Amino acid sequence: MSVSGGAGGPGAARAGRLDVHRDGGTLRVVLHGAVDLHVREHDAPALWAQLDEPGVRVVAVDASDVSFLDSSGLSVVVRLVRDAAELGLPVHVEALSRPVAELLDQTGVRAWMDDLAASSPGHGRTGG
Repeated sequence: MSVSGGAGGPGAARAGRLDVHRDGGTLRVVLHGAVDLHVREHDAPALWAQLDEPGVRVVAVDASDVSFLDSSGLSVVVRLVRDAAELGLPVHVEALSRPVAELLDQTGVRAWMDDLAASSPGHGRTGG
Protein backbone atom coordinates (compact mmCIF):
# COMPACT_ATOMS: atom_id res chain seq x y z
CA MET A 1 0.00 0.00 0.00
CA SER A 2 1.29 3.49 0.65
CA VAL A 3 2.81 5.78 3.18
CA SER A 4 0.75 8.78 4.23
CA GLY A 5 2.46 12.10 4.52
CA GLY A 6 6.13 12.32 3.75
CA ALA A 7 8.98 14.69 3.20
CA GLY A 8 9.11 17.18 0.43
CA GLY A 9 8.46 20.80 -0.17
CA PRO A 10 5.22 22.54 -1.05
CA GLY A 11 3.49 20.79 -3.90
CA ALA A 12 5.22 17.47 -3.28
CA ALA A 13 2.74 14.70 -3.91
CA ARG A 14 2.10 12.25 -1.09
CA ALA A 15 1.99 8.59 -1.98
CA GLY A 16 -1.54 7.65 -2.94
CA ARG A 17 -3.95 5.15 -1.58
CA LEU A 18 -7.49 3.94 -2.17
CA ASP A 19 -9.46 2.65 0.80
CA VAL A 20 -12.71 0.78 0.31
CA HIS A 21 -15.09 -0.57 2.93
CA ARG A 22 -18.75 -1.47 3.40
CA ASP A 23 -21.09 0.56 5.58
CA GLY A 24 -24.33 -1.41 5.36
CA GLY A 25 -25.50 -1.14 1.76
CA THR A 26 -23.02 1.65 1.01
CA LEU A 27 -19.66 0.93 -0.52
CA ARG A 28 -17.35 3.75 0.65
CA VAL A 29 -14.38 4.63 -1.54
CA VAL A 30 -11.86 7.08 -0.10
CA LEU A 31 -8.95 8.32 -2.19
CA HIS A 32 -5.82 9.84 -0.65
CA GLY A 33 -2.67 11.60 -1.87
CA ALA A 34 -1.37 11.08 -5.40
CA VAL A 35 -3.81 8.76 -7.17
CA ASP A 36 -1.80 7.24 -9.99
CA LEU A 37 -0.76 3.97 -11.63
CA HIS A 38 0.39 2.53 -8.29
CA VAL A 39 -3.07 3.05 -6.80
CA ARG A 40 -4.77 1.62 -9.88
CA GLU A 41 -2.58 -1.47 -9.91
CA HIS A 42 -2.32 -2.15 -6.16
CA ASP A 43 -5.44 -0.75 -4.48
CA ALA A 44 -8.20 -0.71 -7.11
CA PRO A 45 -8.55 -4.53 -7.45
CA ALA A 46 -10.10 -4.63 -3.95
CA LEU A 47 -12.62 -2.04 -5.13
CA TRP A 48 -13.63 -4.05 -8.21
CA ALA A 49 -14.12 -7.17 -6.07
CA GLN A 50 -16.34 -5.39 -3.54
CA LEU A 51 -18.36 -3.41 -6.09
CA ASP A 52 -20.07 -6.57 -7.32
CA GLU A 53 -20.84 -8.00 -3.86
CA PRO A 54 -24.48 -8.70 -2.96
CA GLY A 55 -26.16 -6.03 -0.86
CA VAL A 56 -24.28 -3.04 -2.26
CA ARG A 57 -26.94 -0.41 -3.03
CA VAL A 58 -24.92 2.78 -3.43
CA VAL A 59 -21.32 3.89 -3.88
CA ALA A 60 -20.02 6.91 -1.94
CA VAL A 61 -16.78 8.53 -3.07
CA ASP A 62 -14.62 10.89 -1.01
CA ALA A 63 -11.72 12.41 -2.92
CA SER A 64 -11.21 15.39 -0.61
CA ASP A 65 -7.69 14.24 0.36
CA VAL A 66 -6.38 13.80 -3.19
CA SER A 67 -3.39 16.01 -3.98
CA PHE A 68 -2.79 14.71 -7.52
CA LEU A 69 -4.77 12.66 -10.04
CA ASP A 70 -3.14 11.47 -13.26
CA SER A 71 -4.69 9.62 -16.20
CA SER A 72 -4.34 6.27 -14.40
CA GLY A 73 -6.13 7.66 -11.36
CA LEU A 74 -8.79 9.23 -13.56
CA SER A 75 -9.32 5.83 -15.19
CA VAL A 76 -10.13 4.39 -11.74
CA VAL A 77 -12.84 7.02 -11.26
CA VAL A 78 -14.25 6.50 -14.76
CA ARG A 79 -14.30 2.72 -14.40
CA LEU A 80 -15.92 2.96 -10.97
CA VAL A 81 -18.72 5.19 -12.28
CA ARG A 82 -19.20 3.09 -15.44
CA ASP A 83 -19.22 -0.26 -13.62
CA ALA A 84 -21.56 1.05 -10.91
CA ALA A 85 -23.96 2.32 -13.58
CA GLU A 86 -23.90 -1.06 -15.32
CA LEU A 87 -24.85 -2.65 -11.98
CA GLY A 88 -27.61 -0.08 -11.43
CA LEU A 89 -25.80 1.50 -8.47
CA PRO A 90 -25.87 5.26 -7.92
CA VAL A 91 -22.55 6.96 -7.22
CA HIS A 92 -22.58 9.84 -4.76
CA VAL A 93 -19.47 11.98 -4.78
CA GLU A 94 -19.34 13.32 -1.25
CA ALA A 95 -16.23 15.49 -1.58
CA LEU A 96 -13.60 16.46 -4.12
CA SER A 97 -10.29 18.21 -3.66
CA ARG A 98 -9.64 21.17 -5.94
CA PRO A 99 -7.22 19.23 -8.22
CA VAL A 100 -9.79 16.46 -8.72
CA ALA A 101 -12.69 18.85 -9.33
CA GLU A 102 -10.63 20.81 -11.87
CA LEU A 103 -9.52 17.68 -13.73
CA LEU A 104 -13.05 16.24 -13.83
CA ASP A 105 -14.34 19.55 -15.22
CA GLN A 106 -11.50 20.02 -17.74
CA THR A 107 -11.87 16.51 -19.14
CA GLY A 108 -15.67 16.54 -19.20
CA VAL A 109 -15.81 13.56 -16.84
CA ARG A 110 -17.94 15.39 -14.27
CA ALA A 111 -20.51 16.34 -16.94
CA TRP A 112 -20.53 12.70 -18.13
CA MET A 113 -21.04 11.51 -14.54
CA ASP A 114 -23.92 13.97 -14.06
CA ASP A 115 -25.51 12.92 -17.37
CA LEU A 116 -25.17 9.27 -16.43
CA ALA A 117 -26.75 9.90 -13.02
CA ALA A 118 -29.59 11.92 -14.56
CA SER A 119 -30.38 9.14 -17.03
CA SER A 120 -30.54 6.52 -14.28
CA PRO A 121 -34.00 6.36 -12.71
CA GLY A 122 -34.05 7.43 -9.07
CA HIS A 123 -30.40 8.36 -8.94
CA GLY A 124 -29.23 11.76 -7.73
CA ARG A 125 -26.48 14.06 -8.94
CA THR A 126 -22.85 13.08 -8.59
CA GLY A 127 -21.58 16.59 -7.97
CA GLY A 128 -19.32 17.39 -5.09
